[in-house]
Amino acid sequence: MDTATIISTLERRVRFDVNGPWGTVPGSLRLPFASGINSHVEAVRDQNVRWAVEIGLVDADDHAMIDGIRRCRFEQLASLCHRDISREALTLITNCHTAIFVFDDMLDDARSEIGSNAGLATHVTAYLSAAVADEPRPELRADVPARERIIAVGDAYANVAQRLLAFTDRHGLRHYVEGMRHYFLGCVMESTKRNQRMEHVADYSVVRLRCSAVYPTLDIGAIVEGIEVSDAVREEPAFEVMRQATNLCVSYVNDIFSYAKESSAGETSNLVIIYEQYGMDLRDAMAAAMTTNDRVVEEYFEAKAYLEQELDLDDATRDYIKVMQDWMRGNFDWYNDLRTERYTDHLTTAIPA
Repeated sequence: MDTATIISTLERRVRFDVNGPWGTVPGSLRLPFASGINSHVEAVRDQNVRWAVEIGLVDADDHAMIDGIRRCRFEQLASLCHRDISREALTLITNCHTAIFVFDDMLDDARSEIGSNAGLATHVTAYLSAAVADEPRPELRADVPARERIIAVGDAYANVAQRLLAFTDRHGLRHYVEGMRHYFLGCVMESTKRNQRMEHVADYSVVRLRCSAVYPTLDIGAIVEGIEVSDAVREEPAFEVMRQATNLCVSYVNDIFSYAKESSAGETSNLVIIYEQYGMDLRDAMAAAMTTNDRVVEEYFEAKAYLEQELDLDDATRDYIKVMQDWMRGNFDWYNDLRTERYTDHLTTAIPA
């Protein structure tokens, strides 16, 4: 991809509105990636709700929370980001996303004791770090808030790991498991930073790269799609820059659309909120967040061009690149096309723990 092609590609923008109690903030982003959706999307919806109840993520008599999960439409997110996988694979991805969001909702709130206590977060994530590989879990202390729900989250992760073995072997799980464990470490980091109140974008981006769970969702997608990127490619700095840019793009787009929900919950770990702390009003803070996202998309294309120039890319690498691009666009479409009510109606999948 030459410079002229990169410039032409980056000129393609998507325009949208961010709605909230303040009214409407118009915006645009550099997201020059194609849209699409998996044909099995409708078939997965009911299974995901049943699975969440059966595994214990949601109580069978908690109809409000069950309705919340249904209206979040995690199957839509999975279908927008993984457009060509089988129904079995899409079900597995959707279930994994649901477990991640349930745990995230337990922590991502100013009222969460685990989410603001690094010691508790360390203890809980050690338990879950074993669960994601379906390994023996350490004892979970009796005083852990929402202990039964944490156990259910562990059961959900273990269930996902067991089912992934239909697509790969134990060795093939390594990048997904490592990514989830880094995500848990990021949750601990965020619990510490939440108390300190992050004030700079550079500081925030370091935390966001760790606590967004984008890396493991890319790698679980690679597993079900049969993509095995070589260690040599993964060690290429340009490939890692592309993964980082994908992570930040997904995270920053989430921050833009989740601003109303997170600010109402007292959450400060949000790019728009960081810019507000610089003294900007909401519209300027939103615009700054969008510009920041544009920069990481530019970095993605620059790194991609370098990688294509330096390496003779094999099919696995090209397929992984498609997963990254589908994630960046699919994640945006999930919010912008109203395929989820998670952020418009401030839906949650769990009470703060």
